[in-house]
Amino acid sequence: MLELSNVDLSREFSELVIMQRGYQASSQVIATANDMLQELFRMKAQ
Repeated sequence: MLELSNVDLSREFSELVIMQRGYQASSQVIATANDMLQELFRMKAQ
């Protein structure tokens, strides 16, 4: 019973790394979209 309750650390760590990479990718997409909007507003203001 105790063995079944143990966590597979390598699997959990792999999932954590994958989630972190997804978060970083999402953050980069948001930053890029923000830069594009700022440039668009700057061009419109000229």
